[in-house]
Amino acid sequence: MARTPENPRLVSFARLPKGVQKLGVARIELKQRRGSVTDLVHITERDWSVANWRAKGVVRLIESRGPIGGEIARLANLYRVSERTLRRWVARFRKDPDVMGLLPRRKGPRVGYRRLGLETERLLSEIIDVWAARTERIPVSWIVEEFRRRAKPHGLRAPSQITVAARLADRGLRGLSQRAAARPDSGAPIPPKSTRALGIVQVDHTLVDIMVVDEIHRQSMGRPWITIVFDIATRVVLGFYLSLNAPSATSVGLALSMACLPKDRWLKDRGLDVDWKMAGVPHLLHLDNGKDFHSLAFRRGCERYGISVEYRPPGRPHFGGHIERYLGTLMRRIHGLPGTTFSNPTERGKYRSEARASMTMAELERWIALEIAGRYHRRVHRGIHAIPADLWRSAIRNHRPSVIPDPERFVIDFLPADTRRIGTNGFQVGRIRYWDPVLARVFPTGSQVLVRYDPTDLSRVYVPSPSDSEYLRIPYADLRRPPITLAELERARTVLAAKGAPLPTEDQIFSVTEAQREIEEKAMNRSRSARRNRARRPATKPPEQTKPKVHVDYSKRVIPYSGEQW
Repeated sequence: MARTPENPRLVSFARLPKGVQKLGVARIELKQRRGSVTDLVHITERDWSVANWRAKGVVRLIESRGPIGGEIARLANLYRVSERTLRRWVARFRKDPDVMGLLPRRKGPRVGYRRLGLETERLLSEIIDVWAARTERIPVSWIVEEFRRRAKPHGLRAPSQITVAARLADRGLRGLSQRAAARPDSGAPIPPKSTRALGIVQVDHTLVDIMVVDEIHRQSMGRPWITIVFDIATRVVLGFYLSLNAPSATSVGLALSMACLPKDRWLKDRGLDVDWKMAGVPHLLHLDNGKDFHSLAFRRGCERYGISVEYRPPGRPHFGGHIERYLGTLMRRIHGLPGTTFSNPTERGKYRSEARASMTMAELERWIALEIAGRYHRRVHRGIHAIPADLWRSAIRNHRPSVIPDPERFVIDFLPADTRRIGTNGFQVGRIRYWDPVLARVFPTGSQVLVRYDPTDLSRVYVPSPSDSEYLRIPYADLRRPPITLAELERARTVLAAKGAPLPTEDQIFSVTEAQREIEEKAMNRSRSARRNRARRPATKPPEQTKPKVHVDYSKRVIPYSGEQW
C-alpha cells in the first residue's frame, strides 16, 4: 500500500498482517480526530528513515513464530540499543502500530509538554484572556502581577515572564522581548555609567500618553508633559513634575526641587501613604541639548549648589538610555489607564482616547506617585537584578546625601531671572509695575537688581536682598490686580499689538486678559484649548466676605481704649 496524501502514514503497514494493519489505521484515525498526531512536515528525512528502518525489524520480530531471543540480540546490536529497549519497541508497536512511536527522541521535554500544573495553566489562561480583551494596552508584566494576586489564597507559584511570553506566542499575541535599536559604532563615546548614588542624575521630558480632563466639566484638555529626574546608579526616580505647559526652565527647576528635597510634606498634601525617601543634591546632571537646560537661571542655580552639568553628544540618543528606558516603562503602565493615546496611531487603532478620558491632572499626579514609590521602587529591576529601593538604602549608608538648608530658596533659585532698574515707583516686568516699601529702604534709586519670576503666577516676583541671604517678595503695585500667567501676559500683548498698541499700558493688559478669560469660560464646553488655558491659571484667593454694617448711635458718650489716651 503506497503512501497517499489522505493517509501519509500507511507506508509502514505494507508488511504487517491484515488485522494489525486495520488496528493501526483505526488508532491513527482516532489520533487525527483528537488532534494529537504530529504533522509529517516537521519530521526530518533522517528521522523518518530511521523510524522506518526500526519498523522493519520490529515487524520481523512480530511475524516470527519461533523463539526470538537470538533475533532480539542480533537486532539490538544492529540498532545499537539495549535488548530492553528493543523489547519496549515491540510492545509499543503491538499496542499501537504507528511508525511515529519509533522516531528517534531528542533530549528534554517533548513538543507541547507543559510543566505547569493544571490549576496554574487554567488561571494563567484566564488572566491572559482578560489581558487580551482590554481595550487599553497594559504591559505584559501585569499578567504576572495579576497571577500573584489571584494565586496567593491558593498557594500557586507564579510563572516566569519567559513562560508568559511562550503562552502569548502560542496564541499569536505579542511577546515580551523586542529587538533593541541598533547602537552606534564601537568608536563612539561611551554612555555614562555610575556606581554612586546621586553621582549621575538624568533629567528629561516627554508627553504623557494619556488625555486628562478638567476638574469642573470633566472634559478632555489634551496630553500633559512630565519631567523626570532619574538616578542611573540605583535606578530610582528622585522626582517628577507634571504640567500642561511645555517644558521650560521652570518645570526643570520644580522637578529638581522635588528630587533634592524631602517629599514627606508633598505626599501628605496629596493624601498618599507611601515611602519615598529618595532625595539629595546630585553631583552631575546629565541632560540633552534642549534650550530649557541652557537658560541662565538653570545654570546659575546649578552653580550655586555645586551641581555639575554635562550635555549629551548631539545625535547620540542612547546616552540617555537609562531615563529613556524608564520613560518607556512608565508609558506602558499608563497605556492601561482610561483615556490613553498609546504610543502611536497604529497601536491606538479605533480606541477613542478623548471619549474615554476620565483622570484629572491631580488624579494623574497621585497615580504616578503611587506607581513610582509604591510599585516601581519595590520590584526587581531587570537591568540591575536588584530592588531600586534596597539599592538606594545600601548606597547612601556610607555617603549621606547633602541637605538643602533653605528649601523655599532652592525653588526660587531655579526660576527664570531678568535684570531691572529700581525707580521711585518700583520696577516693571512685562509692562506690569511692582512695588513695595521695602525697596526704597534696601536699594538706592537707580540700582540694578536681579528679578526672578514664576511664569505660572506673576502676582509677585522675587528680588535677592543685599545680604543675598533671602529673597524679597515684591507684589503688584496695584494689589487689586488678579494673578495671571506669563502666557496670558504675552497673549494679551500680542492682541494689543495687532490693534496698534505696541506699548500697551498695564490697564489695557489686564482688561484684555479679563475679556479673554470670559470668552474661555463660555467656550469651556466646546474648546479643549480653553479648558487647558483655564487649568493653567494661578489659583485666585476667594473674595473676602464683608462684615455686616453695624448701626452706630452717635448720641452716646465715646469711651476710649486705654492705649488711645494721650
